[in-house]
Amino acid sequence: MDSFWGSWRSKFSTEKQSTVIDGYSDELSIASNFAAIFQSACMPNSPARHDSLKAKFQAQFDGYRDEQSITFCTVEMVDACIRQLKLGKAAGHDQLTVEHLVYAHPILLIHLSLLFNILKLHGTVPHDFCKGIIIPLIKNSDGDKTSSDNYRGITLSPVLSKVFELTLLNDVKSYLISDDLQFGFKRNSSCAHAIFIMASVVEHYYKSGSTVTVCALDISKAFDRVNNYALLSLLIDRKVPRYFITIMLKWFQHSTASVRC
Repeated sequence: MDSFWGSWRSKFSTEKQSTVIDGYSDELSIASNFAAIFQSACMPNSPARHDSLKAKFQAQFDGYRDEQSITFCTVEMVDACIRQLKLGKAAGHDQLTVEHLVYAHPILLIHLSLLFNILKLHGTVPHDFCKGIIIPLIKNSDGDKTSSDNYRGITLSPVLSKVFELTLLNDVKSYLISDDLQFGFKRNSSCAHAIFIMASVVEHYYKSGSTVTVCALDISKAFDRVNNYALLSLLIDRKVPRYFITIMLKWFQHSTASVRC
């Protein structure tokens, strides 16, 4: 059903961005306005806390040694990762799409596996992997389309970087097991499961004669403001291989994005 309505909206939807955003009417000013908004959303809440987390991570990382060997990519792994990507998605800055990889000559898989192994061996990523394009999308079609508050940004990443990400995720998935009470961002888990559990718990206490108080917390820009160094420190605590943390550090440090609207 989700796939059906996604296809329907892509073909027949009339949701369009307003020609005036926050009082700006020309395309360059609108894009610059969104760029400033997205940039501010990714700034640390507290510069002092950011510096403290950075220093903590650096101290951990300098003394971090592991006995894990690098998991090199095979041609079969690269092919499996490409098959996981969804077709029909927009291209990144390099204008390459998933279809280019799916229908390419099989020798491409060999070249990609060699490239990914070199990146893992040297603990780095190409600068082109770090370039994203942010597109503002309307959050509420019935809301004010002239206000930037009614827009959220999605980032288009190079398709080759997505394949590399999947190979890395395959390397460390055993380290990233989360609590059973977490429903988001997990395979075979969705809002429906969380709603069912919540409804069951409420019903249980209600039938027992108890008063049920529910608190919902919506943290504004939560994912945009996650501190990269705090995240990397948590990975060290989980004994994630050093080469993976090195790659993530380089990726975070060199990531850039431009706005297209």
